[in-house]
Amino acid sequence: MTRRFSENKDGFTLIELLVVISIIGLLASVVMASVNSARVKARDAKRKAEMREFTQGFEFYYDLYGKYPPYRASNSCGGNRGDWATSKCTDSNWLTTDNNFLSFLSIIPRDPVNRIGQDDTPWWFALTYTYGVSTDGQQYDLLTNLENTGDPDRCELKLWRSHAVWPTDTGCYATATLGTVPDRSKQIYGTK
Repeated sequence: MTRRFSENKDGFTLIELLVVISIIGLLASVVMASVNSARVKARDAKRKAEMREFTQGFEFYYDLYGKYPPYRASNSCGGNRGDWATSKCTDSNWLTTDNNFLSFLSIIPRDPVNRIGQDDTPWWFALTYTYGVSTDGQQYDLLTNLENTGDPDRCELKLWRSHAVWPTDTGCYATATLGTVPDRSKQIYGTK
């Protein structure tokens, strides 16, 4: 007895299935890249909005006390720097040693990523908020790093420079030697 195989054309061949799976994979990767880009832009928008909140709180504080609030050194709450405050600090009030500031900004925001880089350095590698104030309380620096390398407000284009912590610096690159500046420092965003 001879068996006959029927030629059923109702299914897909292996090649057709592989082509469809490849197309779906390609589309998924394009969608994921777009979603990731949107997340980066959303985090940067949140950073800018929170920086504006800080600025308003600082100005209200200044109107009442005639100076900006003192910073809380990061080495007093989990960091290792004594010349600025960073949102990586373990306490909820990472920003200042003066709790009167909390009447102007009751919840001190933290960076959406809130990750430090090498040696707690907010300038180059960190995704944290950073605050420093001059010794006389008349100038302050409030910084963060933006993730979007195409953001028009980043330091590389705005040429932000320190007013309080390192007032002798001439650009957004802090104390780095020109030509040796890590690319992350070009992403610094300051409110002034």
